[in-house]
Amino acid sequence: MTQSCTLATPPSAVAAISLKLSRAAILRPPPSYGPPPSLSTRTITMNINSQEQQQDNLDGIFKQKRILRSKVRKALKAMDPTLRSHEDNAIQSVVLEAPWFRSCQRLCAYICCSGLREVDTSNLLSAILQSPLKEGYVQVRKKLYVPRNRPIDADGNEREDVLQASDPVDLFLLPGLAFDRSGRRLGRGGGYYDTFLKNYQELAKTRNWKQPLLVALSYSVQILDEGVPVTPHDILVDALVSPAGVIPISPAALDRMRP
Repeated sequence: MTQSCTLATPPSAVAAISLKLSRAAILRPPPSYGPPPSLSTRTITMNINSQEQQQDNLDGIFKQKRILRSKVRKALKAMDPTLRSHEDNAIQSVVLEAPWFRSCQRLCAYICCSGLREVDTSNLLSAILQSPLKEGYVQVRKKLYVPRNRPIDADGNEREDVLQASDPVDLFLLPGLAFDRSGRRLGRGGGYYDTFLKNYQELAKTRNWKQPLLVALSYSVQILDEGVPVTPHDILVDALVSPAGVIPISPAALDRMRP
């Protein structure tokens, strides 16, 4: 019969083992979990998230603009030609008879493009070029600037670029695709007028000039009850002129367009 036996470990051996384990615990490096993210890292992450959110918001606005452009283009295309002609004449008559137009000395007005179905400005431009103002005993024409292109004037001279103007411009007559009664304007999508107007506003600010009135000419179908989507870079207009009359919007328009 076999009997199991237990060998006793001498006390000196136990002490030696304990000493080795203690030394190993002291010498072993602590576990590494990686450094905590620094403040700059957290800030960069937050900025990236914020930029992504802003881009998502802009993408949503651009999508709304595309949908609205399609809707308004269809409405303009469906306009009866007789109604369009009637509204063209009515809008131009409102402008020509307005005190704020008659009193302005320098203005910038677009030449309408029939392909874009913009409000006609031919009567306005003819009146500006043919009808001089009376300043005392001197006959003086309004000074006309034209955006988008630089045609020659009635004397065959190339027109001055409004961004090179030596005197402040009183009035800008603007086209657009759609507007609301808060002054928000929907353009064609190229950003031309927003950049153009911003550049002039910065010029006027630099030279300490009074800012001009920004007046948009609009068919009835272009003035929307729903809000026009805009980005921070879109320039608002001060007033609208429709076949029904003038719609002043900004404080400047309410002050300068008083009857």
